[in-house]
Amino acid sequence: MTHYIFTEEDIRGRVAICQQKIDDHGFQGLILSSESNLNYYSHFFTHAPWSTFSRPAFLFIPRQGKPVLYVHVFHAPDADVIAKGCDVRRFDSLYGPTAAQIEDVMHQLGMTTGTIGLEKGYEQRIGFEVSRYEALQAHVSNVTFADASSLIWSQRMIKSSKEVACIRKACEATSYALDKTFAAMEEGMTEWDVSRMMQTFMLEGGADYPGFVIITSGEGNYDRISKTATDRVLRDGDFVFVDAGARYHRYWSDFCRTGVVGAVSGKRQEYQQKIHDVTMRTAEIMRPGIPAAEVANACNKEMERAGFRANFECGRLGHGMGLMSTEPPSITLDDDTILESGMIINSTFASKKR
Repeated sequence: MTHYIFTEEDIRGRVAICQQKIDDHGFQGLILSSESNLNYYSHFFTHAPWSTFSRPAFLFIPRQGKPVLYVHVFHAPDADVIAKGCDVRRFDSLYGPTAAQIEDVMHQLGMTTGTIGLEKGYEQRIGFEVSRYEALQAHVSNVTFADASSLIWSQRMIKSSKEVACIRKACEATSYALDKTFAAMEEGMTEWDVSRMMQTFMLEGGADYPGFVIITSGEGNYDRISKTATDRVLRDGDFVFVDAGARYHRYWSDFCRTGVVGAVSGKRQEYQQKIHDVTMRTAEIMRPGIPAAEVANACNKEMERAGFRANFECGRLGHGMGLMSTEPPSITLDDDTILESGMIINSTFASKKR
């Protein structure tokens, strides 16, 4: 089985593009601390991203020169091996470096004056304490910290061929798991049984990790579109909705399928075919140069044509994915992102009868 490796050259290429964008934005550098950004720009990752708030990590990307990855001594030996395109340095405190220690790294990289970009905006998060950020602000009075989310997403939204291949592998594992799970699903199973099958089949299908499983079944639950598994027992005739994502080389998939326990009525088959047709017709307009909002509007029109009303209760009709299970752009009526070659978009179309 092919295993896709991101090389030193790959990561250095990403950093070079980032540094050009830093210069274009008038920044002196970036300080990144979220797992996905550290992974993207340095190939550093941990065993349990976002599951613990101790041992934060920092990646300093200056306008020019080599980035510095600043990690706790617990992670440093691994970072020395897996990180690429950067110098690895270490701190001792379980809860992160002091403002003075962070300033020291900034000073060495020429990042103690001007504007420094942080993960302050859309679908970004700073991965260390707010109090430490406030202390750092006071410590480096000649620095203005600005939102770098548009800079980051302008690069990360465009996937390389290797990234596309990894996402495809994650999708294949999820599709395999959905096929196997719906084939094995039967009356008397619990939702937990279904969820465990899904996770097992994701691994069998080639995923590195099972990511998440959303499952909704039975009358009274169909509006719970983010529901996780319960002890509810499946009954004949239940409509079952499964939304799932697997991870391959830290890249995500995220899509859903639906089915029925027992025999499927002609009416339900007709409904499923209509939704499939809406999805395919909407996908036909997706090409470079089209605003994301235009895709959402096209879906609206196709829903109307099929006799349904598009449901925006989940906030959007689709989204990007990559090192996070949801990434920009969002397929909404107010997202003016222009689609470009290399973007990955999945659909989460939902509908209501008019």
